[in-house]
Amino acid sequence: MIGRADAATLNVQPRQRRRVYMWLAAEPEGQSVKRLLDELDIPEPELRETLRKLDAAGLARRTRAVWTAVPLEDSGTETGDESADDAPGL
Repeated sequence: MIGRADAATLNVQPRQRRRVYMWLAAEPEGQSVKRLLDELDIPEPELRETLRKLDAAGLARRTRAVWTAVPLEDSGTETGDESADDAPGL
């Protein structure tokens, strides 16, 4: 199972996938393909393929007929100090 998505994963996606991700992220309850087709100027087969590829990259998930964006995780800026605090004193 893929963990939470991060910004680096999103950044390497083609522009169209990033655009679809942003539309999904703007609606936390999710969006249907029908609604996305109304909002975006993308042919249906391309949109469905884009959603499948976002799902494969761990950036989107489908629940019944609704697609939602997976929240992005921060890129580990706290790792250095956090491990020092947890280490036992010598």
